[in-house]
Amino acid sequence: MCDALVRLWSEYTNIRWIRANLEGRVAVATLNGFSMRLAIARGCPQRGVLSLLQWCLVVDDLLARLSGNGVFIQGNTDDTFLLAVDKFPNMVSGFWALLTIETWCNEVRLLVNPDKTGLLAFTRKRKLPGFFQPQFLGAKLSLSGSVKYLGVILDS
Repeated sequence: MCDALVRLWSEYTNIRWIRANLEGRVAVATLNGFSMRLAIARGCPQRGVLSLLQWCLVVDDLLARLSGNGVFIQGNTDDTFLLAVDKFPNMVSGFWALLTIETWCNEVRLLVNPDKTGLLAFTRKRKLPGFFQPQFLGAKLSLSGSVKYLGVILDS
């Protein structure tokens, strides 16, 4: 988050304040009278007033990298939706987007769960000859019959 603020030319005071909010946090878990304290080294406080803004600062760079080039992108909180359009299934420009997301995640040291990633083809064809399953973060993505995004179920 602090790197994003530096990239956006934020004032040094703001960067220091955000860094102070993120560093030195401790989580305490208690079970049957036994407590354990753990230092939190990553992430931002959940449901915090600034948490959504802080995430937007970070993910803005990814959205900028992915926009254009035949890919439409929509981000909402921590969900992202990509739409790639092409006449031929193996030429869909969205496959470069998966590589871009992997590269970005490595740069900012974040993880994406490939099991929560859906792949859906909007087509009138029942079969897609020559379609290959793209790799994403070491896992092959297979076509789904439907995908749920922000409570809306999209199907082919």
